[in-house]
Amino acid sequence: MKNRFMIYRKGHSVASALLFVLLIAHLLLPLLAWLGSAAGFPLGNLFSSEGIRWYYLHIQDCYRSPFMTVVFPVVLVLGAIERSGLSEIIEDSVSKGVLSLTYRQRKACLMAGTFLLLYLAGMLLLLFGPYAILLSVTGHLYPSPFVSGILQTMSLGFVLTSLLYAVLSFHLRGWQECLSVLYWGIQRYDVWILISMLAVQLYNALCYVWNGA
Repeated sequence: MKNRFMIYRKGHSVASALLFVLLIAHLLLPLLAWLGSAAGFPLGNLFSSEGIRWYYLHIQDCYRSPFMTVVFPVVLVLGAIERSGLSEIIEDSVSKGVLSLTYRQRKACLMAGTFLLLYLAGMLLLLFGPYAILLSVTGHLYPSPFVSGILQTMSLGFVLTSLLYAVLSFHLRGWQECLSVLYWGIQRYDVWILISMLAVQLYNALCYVWNGA
């Protein structure tokens, strides 16, 4: 527990430093782009009317970027595994090399694992079943609805599996504690989500500046 707390503090310090750097970069980029364009370099000026219009048109890109569609599911899964107590089992098995579980934990792992297998089987049935509704209209795997939503669907399966384990193992008690499995990742890694959004927005702004409007 102490090692985990130290890792958390170190990670939070790194995240704070990255957040500070990104904020400074967001402040300096418009100024540097303006100075560069004034000096005759082919840079997009974020202070110009065209730059301001571009900013307002693309301010939502950081929310719907492909990168963020990966960050949110991963964060939800990591938080669910940690909150449910599965992370402790994984850490003990890796550090000690032996998986020592109580009867209640073994039963919860068995039930949660069975649920996950049934969940995956259901996905495969929708993919390769008689109707194959997750394939494209031409019958191909890519592009298809399955490929478009595979990450989000898999993350939902792991989150529900973690929730089921937390309930059956009595690691969490009460419906409020159990429901915290669903949002623990957002609460736990909130600063990293913000960093990801700022990084995407900074990348888009750099592309605009570099392309010279």
